[in-house]
Amino acid sequence: MLPALLRLLVVASLADRFSLGAAADDRGAARQQYPLAAAEARPSAGFSQHLLGSWLEQNYGHALGVLIGVGAGARALEILDAWPHGVLFLVDPYIHLRRGYDRQQNVEDEAHQRNYEDLRQVLHGHAGVQGRYSFLREFSFAVPPLWREKQFGPDPSFVYLDANPSFGAVWTDLVAWWPLLAPGGVIGGSNYTSQGDGSEVGVRQAVDRFAAEGGLPVFVTDDAEEPTWIIQKPALA
Repeated sequence: MLPALLRLLVVASLADRFSLGAAADDRGAARQQYPLAAAEARPSAGFSQHLLGSWLEQNYGHALGVLIGVGAGARALEILDAWPHGVLFLVDPYIHLRRGYDRQQNVEDEAHQRNYEDLRQVLHGHAGVQGRYSFLREFSFAVPPLWREKQFGPDPSFVYLDANPSFGAVWTDLVAWWPLLAPGGVIGGSNYTSQGDGSEVGVRQAVDRFAAEGGLPVFVTDDAEEPTWIIQKPALA
C-alpha cells in the first residue's frame, strides 16, 4: 500500500478559480536508442487501475488533477465519476502527430476534432461533473510553464500520463510536470511496460530511470497487463 502521508493534502473548492489559455506549438519526437533497465519487482499500490478515481477521492478529496492524453474520454469520465470532489484538467492538443507516435490513437485531425466535440457534449450532459473539468488543448510539455503565468489554479496534486508511450515523450512529461506537482501529490500513468529500445513504448524505462535518479519508489496497480504506475512526491517537512 502507498504510505499514509497520501492523506496530507486537502485543497479548498477549486472550480471557480480556473481560466484557460493555450499557445500553439509543434512537436516532433526523434527516434533514439534507449538502453533497457534491469526489470525489478515493484510494490503494489493495493488497487486496480479502474479504482484510481475512488483512491483519489479517499486520499485527496477536494483537489486538482491533470489528465494528459484524453482522446475519446473514457478514462476522464471514469475518474470524474469516481472522484466527485476532484477537479480535472483535460490536456490534449487533439491534432494528428506526423512523427514519433505511430499508434492507432494518433488519428487524423478530423477524427481528433470529432472526439473533442463529442466528449464536450457528453460531459455537458453528464450528471455530477459540471464545474469540475476544463479542457486545455495544448501539448503537455508546454503546459507547466504556463500554469502559474496564466493562474490556472493551485499546483495539481495528481498528474496522469496517458498519451504517447515512447521513452522520450514520457521522460519529457516527467521532467516538465514534476516541479509543478504539489508536495505529497502523485504522478502516474498507464502502460507500465517497455518494448525493444523504447522508441515506441518505453514507459517503464522512463519511469524507472526517473524514479532511480530521485531515489523514489514506484508503485504499480494490481493489473496483470499494462498496469498503472504511481510515484509520490515527498511532502514538505
